[in-house]
Formats: sequence, structure tokens, C-alpha cells
Amino acid sequence: MLRINFIAIVYTLLFHFSSMAQSTDSLNSTEVATNYGLIFENEFGYRLEDSSYTDAIQLLNLRDKAQAMQFRLLINNSPDDNIVLIFETIKKGSDLSDPSWLLDYNVIKGSIAQNGASQEEIYVVLYNLNQNGGLLPGDYYNLFTVNCRLTNMPGLRKYIKSSMKISHAEASTFQGNAIDIKSSRDEIKIFIKER
Repeated sequence: MLRINFIAIVYTLLFHFSSMAQSTDSLNSTEVATNYGLIFENEFGYRLEDSSYTDAIQLLNLRDKAQAMQFRLLINNSPDDNIVLIFETIKKGSDLSDPSWLLDYNVIKGSIAQNGASQEEIYVVLYNLNQNGGLLPGDYYNLFTVNCRLTNMPGLRKYIKSSMKISHAEASTFQGNAIDIKSSRDEIKIFIKER
């Protein structure tokens, strides 16, 4: 019962208080020298069709002790994306090996194409069950791993592009204070070619 109450409090803090919300607009086009916030390990990926791949999500330059965080993963959602990626799972990375960290997610799918892919939005929440037991300030290079599958694309002669993007990234301390984890590089562009 205590765990359910704690989960309800975390959800309320993270999802319903607009004071914690941050802009989801992309950064302006100026070049960013230092990476910070919740980012993909790589900016680009070259993949072969009909395969499964894993990408790491990092948290860099965390400035306060984070008890909980939430974000959304947008898959195949950029205007120039081909609908070819299929989300499989998101898991805790090696930086979250402590069992007191709980990860939950919910997948919202758009219309499913003939190849089985769709535009997907994955709501992710992570929280620590221990009182004031969050992530200490610093860099975390293996916070999450995201597994996706690529559809079969017969007759593909050149690379086509899709992407995964992090949006609505928010975190809070045990006391409920907001922590800025907005990203300096919130997207991985994935270029796919036939086997």
C-alpha cells in the first residue's frame, strides 16, 4: 500500500504540476558546444532493415539530486521520417542497477502501416522508492537502453531516414523541486538501408 501511495504521489508531482513543465521546442539552430541533459548516446545511426538495435540514453550534467524523472520518446514522428521503426522495450541501464529504481512506461501507437510500424509516443517514468535516494549530481552514460526493430523494406535502393526524439523531459528532487534536464541534443536520426 505504501508503494502505491508513493507511486501516486510521484505521478502527481511529475505529470500534473505545470510549474515543472519545460518548453518542448527544439533548441535554436546555433551550435551547442557541450552536451547536457537527457540525450541519446549518438546523434546518428546507420542500420540495416529487418533487424533489432539498442540505443543508450544518457543524462549529462545533472545539477541536483534527482528522485524521479519523466519524459516521452517520439518514434517516427519528425515530418521527414519514414514509418519504419517499431518500439520494443526501454530498460534501466547499468547506472540504475539499484533495485529501488522503478521504471514504468506506456506506449501510444498511431495508425499502423502495412509494414507493422506506426508513429509511437512512449510515456516513461522513473522513480526511486527510497526516501531521498535519488541520482547524485553528475554524468550518467548508461541510464536507459531503448530497443527498436526495423521493418523489412524490399526494393530499398538508398538510405531512408527515421528518428527517435526525447521530449517533455522533467525531473524532481525528493522534496518535489524541479530539476532542469532539458536536452542539448534530443534526437537520434536513423538511416536505414536494405540488407
